[in-house]
Amino acid sequence: MKRLSRRQVVWFGLLNVLSGASAYPQTPSKPVHVLTFHNDNQRLGWNRMETLLKPGNVRPASFGKLWQTPLDGFVNGQPLYVSGLKINEKRYNVVIAATDTNSIYALDSETGKILWERKSVVPPVTGGQFNGAWNSREFHGILSTPVIDLPNHTLYTCLPHARGLKQVYEFWAIDIRNGSVKPGFPVEVKARDGKAVFKAGQCMQRGALTLEEGWVYAPFGGRGDVPPWRGWIIGINTRQPSAPQRAFCGSPVSDGAGIWSGGGISVSPNGDLFAVTGNGDYDFDKGGNNLGQSVIRLRNSSDKLAFSRTKRDIYTPRNFRFLDEQDEDLGGATALILPPLQNSSTPNLLFTGGKDGCAYLLNRDDLGGIGGELQRTRLFSQEDAPYHEGIRATPAYFDSGSNGRFLYVSGDQPGPDNNLGLMAVRLTTEGVGGPARFQKQWSHNRYMERPGAPVVSSNGQWDGIVWVTELGPDEDESQGSIQAFDALTGEMIYHSDQDTIRDRIGGTRKFVSPTVANGRVFVGIRGIACFGINVPEKGNE
Repeated sequence: MKRLSRRQVVWFGLLNVLSGASAYPQTPSKPVHVLTFHNDNQRLGWNRMETLLKPGNVRPASFGKLWQTPLDGFVNGQPLYVSGLKINEKRYNVVIAATDTNSIYALDSETGKILWERKSVVPPVTGGQFNGAWNSREFHGILSTPVIDLPNHTLYTCLPHARGLKQVYEFWAIDIRNGSVKPGFPVEVKARDGKAVFKAGQCMQRGALTLEEGWVYAPFGGRGDVPPWRGWIIGINTRQPSAPQRAFCGSPVSDGAGIWSGGGISVSPNGDLFAVTGNGDYDFDKGGNNLGQSVIRLRNSSDKLAFSRTKRDIYTPRNFRFLDEQDEDLGGATALILPPLQNSSTPNLLFTGGKDGCAYLLNRDDLGGIGGELQRTRLFSQEDAPYHEGIRATPAYFDSGSNGRFLYVSGDQPGPDNNLGLMAVRLTTEGVGGPARFQKQWSHNRYMERPGAPVVSSNGQWDGIVWVTELGPDEDESQGSIQAFDALTGEMIYHSDQDTIRDRIGGTRKFVSPTVANGRVFVGIRGIACFGINVPEKGNE
């Protein structure tokens, strides 16, 4: 019998949990950690070991803000969480957050007390230096979600700063026990792909970092559509930081193919990397290398990221030219690498969504080339709208056992059937053993201003809750909210504006994702806000 790799053992163990092959414990059998965006490299956004928060107790009478700690800048990425981390000879459940001032903080999850801080590792790029979209912001530092290598107690982040008249991006490695910089770091991003050369002053690093088999990858997009802009994925070897960097450029000749979704890239069980690119030139059908508006599979090959140039490893919507003309990026959402759908002719699936308001379901074994999707369905916006602001945040996944498998998608503009704000779609098959499909389960039916990337908490298959953030009216980033929905029914069970004196959080950012762990919900603002059960349930007083 062939011996399974370590990655396969982990994946099959996850499948046993998702399929209900073993009973779910009432308390976590191991500590809960959130070490990367959306909990895992598949970007599922599901914490299946939440035993404290339930639809019955996440209500204004018993749930609310516990503490709020201001920091020196906005937290644009998802807060990370480590259980039982030893700091100064004491163990804490720790929230780790990075700000746009290039600062990194570790906070006690129970009290919000700052345990250590690394302020302005290097000074961030100022709005005047940034030269592109978002240049009205005061600072442009860490915009992405870092990633943690827990066995080595290391957090990796990628940040910009000015070196004289030149701007650079650097990878930094920080010890999560004390905030010190690890040996061999920082490492400047210096990469090329063929004739394309990475130029930091033209790029923005917004997508989450990914740790895979000892390599940390950072995706890059442009600074808005200010030319020239290129989409890049660049990786460093964490064991040998000075080794040659792996690099892939999605548009080496002309503008485009930025990878700007807050979720970054995703990874399949066998280690393949998947990127979803935005608007820009596309000439792959004519033998070119510009891959705007596409889902791309990359494979690690020695010191590079390899693209096979076959239709099995790329998908592009049939109307890609129209999408490009309208600035309707396919890459509004990161790809979700879904667990196998049993009893289907297409068990290995990828799900994503674009600014056009459409959701896309792909066969991960064969992405299908131009127009090769399994399903493309409009969830938000209208087909004849002059400009779409549909799906711009990464969805989340929940397997509720016999009740079905669901995907939760947030969107901006009203869609067909009065779809608004937050939607749930259910995965099914077309007939017995047929190809995979999805269909609408429920919609919140209320407009949401720039909703963020949803996450799901549950106790195994039960007590599913969907959590999502929202900006203030007219994109007012001095206001914002966190909301919770029953995952099966769509009922809104909590909104932080229901008690504005106790629970108001102030401003949050676009595309952000909350973090749920051990009965607490953490939201990135100009600092961190923490929510949890604050009133004993009846019978437990």
